[in-house]
Amino acid sequence: MSERAERYTAFDKFYEESQALFESYAKSSPDNSHLARLYSLCICPGGRYGGLNRREVEIFYGNRPFDSVTKVGDNLQKTEKLETAHGATLSYQRTDDGQVLCCLYPAASENFRPPEDFILLGLIKNPADLERESKKHWKFFLSYMQVTCLDGKPNTLHKVRVFFLRNFKECVVDKTLQKRKASKIFGEIAKFTATVGLSGFIILLVTWSKESFDSKKIEEERQELLSIYSSIERNAKATAENSAAIQSAIQSLDQNMKTEIQVLSDAASKNTARIEDAISQQSAREEIDKVGEQDVQK
Repeated sequence: MSERAERYTAFDKFYEESQALFESYAKSSPDNSHLARLYSLCICPGGRYGGLNRREVEIFYGNRPFDSVTKVGDNLQKTEKLETAHGATLSYQRTDDGQVLCCLYPAASENFRPPEDFILLGLIKNPADLERESKKHWKFFLSYMQVTCLDGKPNTLHKVRVFFLRNFKECVVDKTLQKRKASKIFGEIAKFTATVGLSGFIILLVTWSKESFDSKKIEEERQELLSIYSSIERNAKATAENSAAIQSAIQSLDQNMKTEIQVLSDAASKNTARIEDAISQQSAREEIDKVGEQDVQK
């Protein structure tokens, strides 16, 4: 049996056991009691649309009305419309190569929804690990529901979990996969440390050496360090100025080349026109010569 077939088999096992597995999680979770009274919990191997998709397992809280609005129809009659909200969704989707995408979709209403379309919990390479990972996913699912639904009661632990999800997991916003926010933050910290932090460290080192030692040798070394630092700064400025000059020269060269090409093009056009005119005149003379020869023969 190939590795892909083994992954298929492992997911099928999770598919068959998912109903009982998540029902046991729900019974042992106090948070679910409050949420299930408002939104019914649905555990659907095969997906919410008839349970026909053998590649999917969905766990979600359903819809509930939360308000009503009065509208005026085309016939000027008042109609009352119920506004509904839906709960969060935990989704497992088997890919063609047998791996499993684990996603969290937020709760939302008709007029309000979180900024992310969904959060990618992870890609499970071996579906045999799903049963072990599902307990952690269930906790994330409950916390995400408490934070994003209209009537949730999130505590500090729920908020910390959702903060972790939004900053340390990949999110999809407006159908575009976003980089982890934590990666951006750490990148900015690293950039700051490599520039300002390094300069500050050098200055601190030089200042400390001056205050700590008073010998002539240390003073000379301090001056040398200052000189090196100044040289680095001058070289950086010179490099920036040279880059600007090179860019300006390239633009000037591009403009000159465009001008020369235009001149060559105009000259070619003029030469073509002269050649065509000469050919026309030659053809006219040949016609006149033929007519003269015919007259002489007559």
